[in-house]
Amino acid sequence: MVDLGGGHDGPIEHGFSNSVFIIPGIVFVSLSVFFGYKLYSSLMEKERRKEEKKRQRQQKKKK
Repeated sequence: MVDLGGGHDGPIEHGFSNSVFIIPGIVFVSLSVFFGYKLYSSLMEKERRKEEKKRQRQQKKKK
């Protein structure tokens, strides 16, 4: 629990649950992992296509 009051003797006490920080943190980490995975898979797919084109060119040269 986060306490924003000026102390126990203050006239107004404000507080809210730590879930206010935890939930956005989880969302941020989840989005970071998702976009990191998409970037990684995109780069691997690009590399795979490049290798396939290279193989096709080599096969054409052999013929």
